[in-house]
Amino acid sequence: MNVPTLQKWLAEPRTALITAVADGVRSHVGTLRSRGIEFYGYALLPGEPYDIQSLVAVTNAEADIKVPPSDSQYNYYRYCVEEWVRWEYEGFAAANALLVEADEVFRSMHSKPDGDFRLDEFEIAHVNILLDSIVQGLQAAKASGVFGGSKPFLVVWISDSNHKIMTESVRRLNPTEVATDFAREFGS
Repeated sequence: MNVPTLQKWLAEPRTALITAVADGVRSHVGTLRSRGIEFYGYALLPGEPYDIQSLVAVTNAEADIKVPPSDSQYNYYRYCVEEWVRWEYEGFAAANALLVEADEVFRSMHSKPDGDFRLDEFEIAHVNILLDSIVQGLQAAKASGVFGGSKPFLVVWISDSNHKIMTESVRRLNPTEVATDFAREFGS
């Protein structure tokens, strides 16, 4: 493994991926709007940290929250993407192709002993760069006015985990009061 070459590649910006994520969000939100589907929450799920190759978009409407605002579990159901109802597995082909390509390039430059399933520092860096690029793509979509006048709850979510990207993306993509409510429910 040529560490300097790998480090140099890891330091390169993922501009094409950021653009592809923003374009995918723009297209998906346009499709939702054309169907008259309203939502208060919009999430991107990139898969497991060790296998980020496919984006899934998930949305939820106020009417879909399983409990009333007076219920103690309201924030859980409001912010927990795993409880949301609309899952879209198509529509991010360009971003997905770039994720697969990045993973292939990484694997061609990175090696470790057989049977070692722990993520090493380079794998963690690779995952964090991909996740940050997805957040940046969602930020770019938001900044370009994709959501219009609405201000939906936005998150990059890793199912069945407490991965730091979830709290970080909420903090970067939402007003402070929303990030505070989320942190009260899910920690950090």
